[in-house]
Amino acid sequence: MHQDQRGHAMTTESPAAAAALDTAIYNFLHWKSALMPEIKAALEADPGFGLAQAVNGLVLHAARNVAYRPMVGESLAAARAAARAAGAGMTAREQLYVAALDAAYRGEIAESVSCYETILATDPTDLFAQRLAQMELFWIGEMAWSADISERVEEAWTPEVPGYGDYLSCRAFDLEEIHDYAAAERLGRRAVELDPTDVWGTHAVAHVMIMQGRHEEGIAWLDGLKDNWAEANQMCLHLWWHRCLFHLERGEHDAVLEIHDAWVRNREHPLLQALPDLYIDLQNGASLLLRLELRGVEVGDRWDELAELTLGRLDDHTSPFTSAHYAIILAATGRFAEAEALLGSMRGFAAGDEGTLGPRYRAAVIPAAEAALAHRKGKHQRVVDLLLPSRRLLWQMGGSDAQRDLFFLILADSLKTLGRKDLLGIVLADIAAAGFTDPAGRVGYGDADGDADGDAA
Repeated sequence: MHQDQRGHAMTTESPAAAAALDTAIYNFLHWKSALMPEIKAALEADPGFGLAQAVNGLVLHAARNVAYRPMVGESLAAARAAARAAGAGMTAREQLYVAALDAAYRGEIAESVSCYETILATDPTDLFAQRLAQMELFWIGEMAWSADISERVEEAWTPEVPGYGDYLSCRAFDLEEIHDYAAAERLGRRAVELDPTDVWGTHAVAHVMIMQGRHEEGIAWLDGLKDNWAEANQMCLHLWWHRCLFHLERGEHDAVLEIHDAWVRNREHPLLQALPDLYIDLQNGASLLLRLELRGVEVGDRWDELAELTLGRLDDHTSPFTSAHYAIILAATGRFAEAEALLGSMRGFAAGDEGTLGPRYRAAVIPAAEAALAHRKGKHQRVVDLLLPSRRLLWQMGGSDAQRDLFFLILADSLKTLGRKDLLGIVLADIAAAGFTDPAGRVGYGDADGDADGDAA
């Protein structure tokens, strides 16, 4: 029996397996790219290491790619076998990770999160469980739940506990998403002070700044930390996406295109070479290109590589928020037949799925995807008919307020085209309710109160 850095037991007789898994979890918590090799090393050292099998499955599940589902199933079977073989030797905490993987595999995301909550009730410093819960809840739009979880364990975290700064960054992001910006920024900055490579703390503060319209500060914040991201995974590319949001609000379109090509969708970058179709990277690219086009900026053939990757994901319903972006990508490249096939697949999934995601596809994703197609076709009244009644349900697709803002921009653009400033006022109120502190001053919404946009449309 071995322990991780915070004293949680790991049922394996192999010191090498325990050390490798501890390193893997550390790298996961720090958003480092060197993750899967450590998990592989743990399993090679002890193939019967049940917790390592569960972690492998959970990390693969977190990649949100239906192609990984067979491997997730294999990890679950191996973890179950280890639990049976270990008998009473496998700890209750480890068995809960197996249960969480089982629930996630069945599409019962809320049930999976409840397993993490049960772990944290006994082991409140198990940051791996907390971070997994946060990720699952983020992608189904339940960040108030995530904030409850991080608040519940707060007293267990002191500066002496290993990973204290990582807890602060996790808590900071929860607070930002429930619009407690002052506390979020304070904790996020403290996390980065403790560890300048903490991309999650960096991310939380960047979120605060975009929501508060602090664009120059946001650029300076990210610029001052960018040299610390060399070992980070795709989160570093997402931070470059955040920087683009600040430049967009300042009308600096050339800077956005430059960052898009050098970082966000640079197919020569090692991270994108290794995983060119990771869900968050596809979101980042589609979101930036559409935001630019809504400002009248020509983006050339940049949509094409996204479309090539999307064509293989038409039946992938592992990520509601990403599915809506697939529709945006296909529509942008004129692949309307494929977009209709995507919608048909989503409707079939939504009708038959009894887990957590099906209802979210019905309520939020399908209307958003249909609206994306209608907008590209210039059917602006159809966009309004789809998004006006569903706009207050879009949170169910997951993602942050800053990310989901893309669909409100689509709605606002159609309303402007139709001359419906009366309804633009409603959207402006929605943007304020979503936590943006200066809705009327934001690019894309300026006409809502009768004034011109901050830059040329």
